[in-house]
Amino acid sequence: MTDFIKRVEYYLPEQTIDCLKLDKDKPDWGIADKLSKTGVRLLHHAAKDESTLDIAEKAARKALEGLEELPDTLIVCTQTPDMMLPHCSAMLQDRLKLPTSTKCFDINLGCSGFGYSLATAYSYLESGLSKRVLLVTADNYSKIISPDDPKCFVLFSDGASACIIDKPEKKPVFHFGTDGSRNQAIKCKNSGISVVTENKAGDPIPAPRFEMDGYGVFLFTLGTIPDEISKLLEKADLELDDIDLFVFHQASRFVLESIGKKLNIPEEKMVIDLEEVGNTTSSSIPIAIKRATEKGRLQKGQKIMIFGFGIGLSWSGAVFDY
Repeated sequence: MTDFIKRVEYYLPEQTIDCLKLDKDKPDWGIADKLSKTGVRLLHHAAKDESTLDIAEKAARKALEGLEELPDTLIVCTQTPDMMLPHCSAMLQDRLKLPTSTKCFDINLGCSGFGYSLATAYSYLESGLSKRVLLVTADNYSKIISPDDPKCFVLFSDGASACIIDKPEKKPVFHFGTDGSRNQAIKCKNSGISVVTENKAGDPIPAPRFEMDGYGVFLFTLGTIPDEISKLLEKADLELDDIDLFVFHQASRFVLESIGKKLNIPEEKMVIDLEEVGNTTSSSIPIAIKRATEKGRLQKGQKIMIFGFGIGLSWSGAVFDY
Protein backbone atom coordinates (compact mmCIF):
# COMPACT_ATOMS: atom_id res chain seq x y z
CA MET A 1 0.00 0.00 0.00
CA THR A 2 1.40 3.37 -1.03
CA ASP A 3 1.46 5.99 1.71
CA PHE A 4 -0.01 9.38 0.80
CA ILE A 5 2.39 11.25 3.08
CA LYS A 6 5.46 9.05 2.90
CA ARG A 7 7.61 11.22 5.12
CA VAL A 8 7.21 14.35 7.27
CA GLU A 9 10.08 16.40 8.65
CA TYR A 10 10.33 19.86 10.12
CA TYR A 11 12.75 22.51 11.30
CA LEU A 12 12.36 25.00 14.13
CA PRO A 13 15.02 27.68 14.62
CA GLU A 14 17.32 27.10 17.59
CA GLN A 15 16.82 30.60 18.97
CA THR A 16 13.95 30.46 21.48
CA ILE A 17 12.06 32.91 23.67
CA ASP A 18 10.54 31.68 26.93
CA CYS A 19 7.21 33.45 27.37
CA LEU A 20 7.39 33.12 31.15
CA LYS A 21 10.73 34.91 31.18
CA LEU A 22 9.36 37.49 28.75
CA ASP A 23 6.53 38.06 31.22
CA LYS A 24 9.04 39.47 33.71
CA ASP A 25 10.39 41.92 31.12
CA LYS A 26 6.92 43.00 29.97
CA PRO A 27 4.68 42.76 33.06
CA ASP A 28 2.01 44.97 31.46
CA TRP A 29 1.41 42.34 28.76
CA GLY A 30 -0.02 39.80 31.21
CA ILE A 31 1.67 36.96 29.35
CA ALA A 32 1.50 34.43 32.20
CA ASP A 33 -2.25 34.99 32.49
CA LYS A 34 -2.66 34.38 28.76
CA LEU A 35 -0.69 31.13 28.64
CA SER A 36 -3.76 29.00 29.32
CA LYS A 37 -5.37 30.53 26.23
CA THR A 38 -2.43 30.72 23.85
CA GLY A 39 -0.92 27.42 25.00
CA VAL A 40 2.50 28.73 23.89
CA ARG A 41 5.49 28.64 26.26
CA LEU A 42 8.42 28.65 23.80
CA LEU A 43 8.69 30.79 20.67
CA HIS A 44 11.15 29.94 17.90
CA HIS A 45 12.69 32.87 16.04
CA ALA A 46 15.01 32.61 13.08
CA ALA A 47 18.33 34.39 13.46
CA LYS A 48 18.64 37.80 11.80
CA ASP A 49 20.60 36.29 8.90
CA GLU A 50 18.42 33.14 8.71
CA SER A 51 16.06 33.54 5.77
CA THR A 52 12.85 31.78 4.77
CA LEU A 53 14.87 29.94 2.14
CA ASP A 54 17.33 28.83 4.83
CA ILE A 55 14.69 27.28 7.07
CA ALA A 56 12.93 25.72 4.06
CA GLU A 57 16.19 24.12 3.00
CA LYS A 58 16.86 22.69 6.46
CA ALA A 59 13.46 20.98 6.57
CA ALA A 60 13.71 19.78 2.95
CA ARG A 61 17.14 18.20 3.43
CA LYS A 62 15.76 16.13 6.31
CA ALA A 63 12.90 14.87 4.12
CA LEU A 64 15.21 14.00 1.21
CA GLU A 65 17.84 12.21 3.31
CA GLY A 66 18.32 8.62 2.13
CA LEU A 67 15.49 8.87 -0.40
CA GLU A 68 16.12 6.61 -3.41
CA GLU A 69 13.53 8.18 -5.74
CA LEU A 70 13.76 11.97 -5.84
CA PRO A 71 10.62 14.10 -6.26
CA ASP A 72 9.90 15.46 -9.72
CA THR A 73 7.83 18.34 -8.35
CA LEU A 74 8.64 20.93 -5.67
CA ILE A 75 5.90 23.05 -4.09
CA VAL A 76 6.78 25.74 -1.57
CA CYS A 77 3.99 27.33 0.47
CA THR A 78 5.03 30.62 2.06
CA GLN A 79 3.73 34.12 2.72
CA THR A 80 7.11 35.47 3.82
CA PRO A 81 9.35 34.93 0.77
CA ASP A 82 12.79 36.49 0.94
CA MET A 83 11.99 38.42 -2.24
CA MET A 84 9.05 38.73 -4.62
CA LEU A 85 11.16 37.55 -7.55
CA PRO A 86 12.39 34.89 -8.14
CA HIS A 87 10.09 32.32 -6.55
CA CYS A 88 11.34 30.53 -3.45
CA SER A 89 10.93 27.07 -4.99
CA ALA A 90 13.37 27.90 -7.82
CA MET A 91 16.00 29.00 -5.32
CA LEU A 92 15.33 25.93 -3.17
CA GLN A 93 15.62 23.60 -6.18
CA ASP A 94 19.06 25.04 -6.83
CA ARG A 95 20.17 24.67 -3.22
CA LEU A 96 18.96 21.08 -3.06
CA LYS A 97 20.50 20.31 -6.48
CA LEU A 98 17.31 18.70 -7.70
CA PRO A 99 17.21 17.92 -11.45
CA THR A 100 16.40 20.80 -13.80
CA SER A 101 13.38 18.77 -14.94
CA THR A 102 11.79 19.38 -11.51
CA LYS A 103 8.53 21.31 -11.67
CA CYS A 104 8.82 24.19 -9.15
CA PHE A 105 6.24 26.71 -8.02
CA ASP A 106 5.15 28.63 -4.93
CA ILE A 107 1.76 28.88 -3.24
CA ASN A 108 0.99 32.08 -1.35
CA LEU A 109 -1.17 31.03 1.61
CA GLY A 110 -0.92 31.06 5.38
CA CYS A 111 -2.71 28.95 7.97
CA SER A 112 -4.91 27.15 5.42
CA GLY A 113 -1.94 26.69 3.10
CA PHE A 114 -1.01 23.12 3.93
CA GLY A 115 -4.42 21.78 2.90
CA TYR A 116 -4.42 23.71 -0.36
CA SER A 117 -0.84 22.66 -1.11
CA LEU A 118 -1.54 19.02 -0.25
CA ALA A 119 -4.52 19.02 -2.62
CA THR A 120 -2.40 20.58 -5.36
CA ALA A 121 0.26 17.91 -4.84
CA TYR A 122 -2.39 15.19 -4.99
CA SER A 123 -3.86 16.68 -8.20
CA TYR A 124 -0.45 16.54 -9.89
CA LEU A 125 -0.03 12.91 -8.79
CA GLU A 126 -3.55 11.86 -9.73
CA SER A 127 -3.30 13.46 -13.18
CA GLY A 128 0.01 11.78 -13.91
CA LEU A 129 1.91 15.07 -14.15
CA SER A 130 4.01 14.00 -11.17
CA LYS A 131 5.26 10.76 -9.66
CA ARG A 132 6.43 12.21 -6.35
CA VAL A 133 6.10 15.65 -4.78
CA LEU A 134 8.22 17.48 -2.24
CA LEU A 135 5.88 19.82 -0.39
CA VAL A 136 7.61 22.46 1.72
CA THR A 137 5.95 25.01 4.00
CA ALA A 138 8.03 27.83 5.49
CA ASP A 139 7.35 31.14 7.18
CA ASN A 140 9.51 33.68 8.97
CA TYR A 141 6.88 35.71 10.83
CA SER A 142 9.32 37.13 13.39
CA LYS A 143 10.62 39.34 10.57
CA ILE A 144 7.24 41.07 10.17
CA ILE A 145 5.74 40.98 13.69
CA SER A 146 6.63 43.91 15.90
CA PRO A 147 8.28 42.98 19.21
CA ASP A 148 5.93 45.56 20.74
CA ASP A 149 2.78 43.71 19.62
CA PRO A 150 1.45 41.99 22.78
CA LYS A 151 -1.12 39.92 20.89
CA CYS A 152 0.91 38.44 18.05
CA PHE A 153 4.46 38.38 19.40
CA VAL A 154 3.66 35.75 22.06
CA LEU A 155 1.85 33.44 19.64
CA PHE A 156 3.72 33.03 16.35
CA SER A 157 6.91 31.04 15.72
CA ASP A 158 9.11 30.70 12.66
CA GLY A 159 9.35 27.21 11.19
CA ALA A 160 9.33 24.98 8.14
CA SER A 161 8.09 21.53 7.21
CA ALA A 162 8.82 19.18 4.33
CA CYS A 163 6.65 16.27 3.20
CA ILE A 164 7.25 13.59 0.59
CA ILE A 165 3.90 13.03 -1.13
CA ASP A 166 3.08 9.92 -3.17
CA LYS A 167 -0.11 8.91 -4.97
CA PRO A 168 -2.23 6.91 -2.49
CA GLU A 169 -4.32 3.90 -3.42
CA LYS A 170 -7.34 5.39 -1.66
CA LYS A 171 -8.37 8.89 -2.69
CA PRO A 172 -8.33 11.58 0.01
CA VAL A 173 -11.34 13.85 0.42
CA PHE A 174 -10.74 17.61 0.40
CA HIS A 175 -12.83 20.63 1.37
CA PHE A 176 -12.15 24.35 0.86
CA GLY A 177 -13.64 27.79 1.27
CA THR A 178 -12.91 31.52 1.46
CA ASP A 179 -14.73 34.50 2.92
CA GLY A 180 -12.89 37.31 1.17
CA SER A 181 -15.14 39.94 2.74
CA ARG A 182 -12.98 39.50 5.88
CA ASN A 183 -9.64 39.75 4.07
CA GLN A 184 -8.42 42.65 6.23
CA ALA A 185 -8.64 40.66 9.47
CA ILE A 186 -5.07 39.41 8.98
CA LYS A 187 -2.71 41.48 6.88
CA CYS A 188 0.85 42.67 6.41
CA LYS A 189 0.98 46.43 5.88
CA ASN A 190 3.72 48.16 3.88
CA SER A 191 4.30 45.14 1.64
CA GLY A 192 3.81 44.37 -2.04
CA ILE A 193 4.46 46.36 -5.19
CA SER A 194 1.70 48.87 -4.38
CA VAL A 195 4.08 50.32 -1.79
CA VAL A 196 6.41 53.04 -3.08
CA THR A 197 10.00 53.22 -1.84
CA GLU A 198 9.49 56.63 -0.21
CA ASN A 199 6.62 58.91 0.65
CA LYS A 200 5.94 62.36 -0.81
CA ALA A 201 8.19 63.99 1.77
CA GLY A 202 11.08 61.78 0.66
CA ASP A 203 11.12 59.78 3.90
CA PRO A 204 11.58 55.99 3.65
CA ILE A 205 8.42 53.98 4.22
CA PRO A 206 8.07 51.82 7.33
CA ALA A 207 9.06 48.15 7.26
CA PRO A 208 6.39 45.51 6.58
CA ARG A 209 4.17 45.05 9.63
CA PHE A 210 1.90 42.12 10.48
CA GLU A 211 -1.50 42.97 11.96
CA MET A 212 -4.30 40.69 13.15
CA ASP A 213 -7.77 41.39 14.45
CA GLY A 214 -7.57 38.56 16.98
CA TYR A 215 -11.15 38.83 18.22
CA GLY A 216 -12.54 39.09 14.70
CA VAL A 217 -10.58 36.03 13.60
CA PHE A 218 -11.79 34.14 16.67
CA LEU A 219 -15.44 34.98 15.88
CA PHE A 220 -14.90 33.83 12.28
CA THR A 221 -13.27 30.60 13.43
CA LEU A 222 -15.98 29.62 15.91
CA GLY A 223 -18.78 30.81 13.63
CA THR A 224 -17.56 29.13 10.45
CA ILE A 225 -15.02 26.34 10.96
CA PRO A 226 -17.06 23.79 12.98
CA ASP A 227 -19.76 23.80 10.29
CA GLU A 228 -17.14 23.43 7.56
CA ILE A 229 -15.57 20.49 9.40
CA SER A 230 -19.02 18.87 9.53
CA LYS A 231 -19.39 19.45 5.77
CA LEU A 232 -16.06 17.67 5.19
CA LEU A 233 -17.23 14.69 7.26
CA GLU A 234 -20.46 14.58 5.25
CA LYS A 235 -18.53 14.79 1.99
CA ALA A 236 -16.33 11.88 3.12
CA ASP A 237 -19.44 9.94 4.27
CA LEU A 238 -18.00 9.62 7.77
CA GLU A 239 -18.99 10.28 11.38
CA LEU A 240 -16.80 11.88 14.04
CA ASP A 241 -16.19 8.46 15.57
CA ASP A 242 -14.68 7.24 12.28
CA ILE A 243 -11.75 9.66 12.60
CA ASP A 244 -8.82 8.38 14.64
CA LEU A 245 -7.08 11.75 15.03
CA PHE A 246 -7.97 15.37 14.33
CA VAL A 247 -5.00 17.56 13.46
CA PHE A 248 -6.15 21.14 13.04
CA HIS A 249 -4.12 24.29 12.48
CA GLN A 250 -2.45 25.04 15.79
CA ALA A 251 -3.90 28.54 16.13
CA SER A 252 -4.05 28.66 19.93
CA ARG A 253 -5.09 26.34 22.75
CA PHE A 254 -8.29 28.28 23.37
CA VAL A 255 -9.32 28.17 19.71
CA LEU A 256 -8.66 24.43 19.43
CA GLU A 257 -10.44 23.64 22.68
CA SER A 258 -13.42 25.75 21.59
CA ILE A 259 -13.70 23.91 18.25
CA GLY A 260 -13.38 20.56 20.02
CA LYS A 261 -16.13 21.40 22.51
CA LYS A 262 -18.47 22.71 19.83
CA LEU A 263 -18.12 19.48 17.81
CA ASN A 264 -17.88 17.16 20.85
CA ILE A 265 -14.50 15.80 19.75
CA PRO A 266 -12.98 13.61 22.48
CA GLU A 267 -9.83 15.17 23.96
CA GLU A 268 -7.76 12.07 23.22
CA LYS A 269 -8.55 12.46 19.50
CA MET A 270 -7.61 16.14 19.33
CA VAL A 271 -4.02 17.31 18.82
CA ILE A 272 -3.11 20.43 20.80
CA ASP A 273 0.65 20.84 20.62
CA LEU A 274 1.72 24.48 20.89
CA GLU A 275 3.64 24.73 24.16
CA GLU A 276 7.09 23.99 22.74
CA VAL A 277 6.36 25.01 19.15
CA GLY A 278 4.04 28.01 18.85
CA ASN A 279 1.79 28.88 15.92
CA THR A 280 3.88 28.16 12.82
CA THR A 281 1.11 29.09 10.33
CA SER A 282 1.24 26.84 7.22
CA SER A 283 3.69 24.47 8.94
CA SER A 284 1.59 23.88 12.06
CA ILE A 285 -0.34 20.88 10.73
CA PRO A 286 2.60 18.88 9.32
CA ILE A 287 4.68 19.65 12.43
CA ALA A 288 1.80 18.46 14.62
CA ILE A 289 1.49 15.30 12.48
CA LYS A 290 5.18 14.50 12.87
CA ARG A 291 5.16 15.10 16.62
CA ALA A 292 1.98 13.04 17.07
CA THR A 293 3.68 10.20 15.19
CA GLU A 294 6.76 10.44 17.39
CA LYS A 295 4.58 10.28 20.51
CA GLY A 296 2.67 7.24 19.23
CA ARG A 297 -0.64 9.11 18.94
CA LEU A 298 -0.74 8.68 15.16
CA GLN A 299 0.05 5.38 13.50
CA LYS A 300 0.15 4.10 9.96
CA GLY A 301 -3.26 3.13 8.59
CA GLN A 302 -5.25 5.40 10.89
CA LYS A 303 -7.82 7.78 9.47
CA ILE A 304 -6.85 11.40 9.99
CA MET A 305 -8.59 14.71 9.45
CA ILE A 306 -6.57 17.88 8.93
CA PHE A 307 -8.13 21.33 8.87
CA GLY A 308 -6.50 24.73 8.45
CA PHE A 309 -8.03 28.20 8.74
CA GLY A 310 -6.83 31.78 8.72
CA ILE A 311 -5.58 34.40 6.28
CA GLY A 312 -8.04 35.31 3.56
CA LEU A 313 -10.10 34.46 5.55
CA SER A 314 -9.91 30.92 4.21
CA TRP A 315 -10.09 27.28 5.20
CA SER A 316 -9.03 23.89 3.89
CA GLY A 317 -9.43 20.36 5.13
CA ALA A 318 -8.76 16.79 4.15
CA VAL A 319 -9.55 13.26 5.32
CA PHE A 320 -7.19 10.43 4.40
CA ASP A 321 -5.55 7.26 5.65
CA TYR A 322 -2.21 8.07 7.19
